[in-house]
Amino acid sequence: MDTTQKSYRFCIEPDAPIATLEAALQVVRRLDIELRALRTSATALGMEVQMRLAAPEEDILTLCRMRLHNLIGVMPIREMPTLVVNNQRYQAANQAT
Repeated sequence: MDTTQKSYRFCIEPDAPIATLEAALQVVRRLDIELRALRTSATALGMEVQMRLAAPEEDILTLCRMRLHNLIGVMPIREMPTLVVNNQRYQAANQAT
């Protein structure tokens, strides 16, 4: 089954970062989205979060972003570019070496 992947990056305000992160993960779980990667780091503005998500349809990921945006404590969400690899070209380059 083909899946669509998106990576989102956002900051969480420093007031209650763990509770806000838990709420964000609940949004992902309720939409039955696959969490492929999660990275957090502390910044001067609070907690920076990077999520890589996968779902069968792009609309589900768009809905997830909208719901994350509505959470209290989540600052603007940026979609990170996705690396696209041409599998045939990648395999040909690996066989040549």
